[in-house]
Amino acid sequence: MQNEESDYDDSHINFLETLWGEGFLSPGGSNEVDLIIGEVDLNHKKILDFGCGCGGAILHIAEKYSVSELMGVDIEESVIKRATELAAKKSFEQLVKFKLIERGQLPFVENSFDAVFSKDALIHVPDKKRIFAQIFRVLKPGGHLIAGDWMTWDKGYRTPVMQDYLNAEGLDFHMSSLSAYNHDLNEVGFESICLQDRQEWYLSKATKELNSLKNELNKEIVRILGYEEAQRQITVWEKMIVVLKSGEHRPGHFSATKPVFV
Repeated sequence: MQNEESDYDDSHINFLETLWGEGFLSPGGSNEVDLIIGEVDLNHKKILDFGCGCGGAILHIAEKYSVSELMGVDIEESVIKRATELAAKKSFEQLVKFKLIERGQLPFVENSFDAVFSKDALIHVPDKKRIFAQIFRVLKPGGHLIAGDWMTWDKGYRTPVMQDYLNAEGLDFHMSSLSAYNHDLNEVGFESICLQDRQEWYLSKATKELNSLKNELNKEIVRILGYEEAQRQITVWEKMIVVLKSGEHRPGHFSATKPVFV
């Protein structure tokens, strides 16, 4: 079943796009997409975007690479609708397709895709190993998983300050760590696993975002969200910066390859 209650209604989609760019529900925009992709060659490949959101990343890939096919999947009907609108706006309706899926399911046959991309969507998945197994299944031998996600530290416990931030966010966050991802990817059968910590980058960026929310963007976000919700979002950013500074909240990138002979 799809989400009973959407995390992203139209006003919050508008707010996040105002902050992070058209089609993006997480930070970094096209530059962050390029860093996640790294040296992986996507030209003439069939790509799956897991947790495509409003389509910002997949549409950037469509613009930059000569891909053969792009498929974006998400569990939120509201974001699939927005992604479809943006694909039409950019005249990518034939190349880029979007599909509403059930939570935790990838409804594709095995060996379907040359690469699976994901940007800040795995945080919403409680069972990382299970979804990695499904990604492994739909990847062709030699195919790549390339992803970025919001993560936590490796200390194995959650502080009250972190819980306070998560409560303020009010989203279904299930944070894992880079080392835990490394373990789960190995267990599933991936090889050539590469990990990159992005905590310092997002601490700097989030600090600038907070300043923008309080100043030059303030009138616009109040118009979009209303005064009370705009103030709540500012509080969320203030709490987030505390856990970014401590290192308990630490975004990262990772990539892995399905062996040619499985």
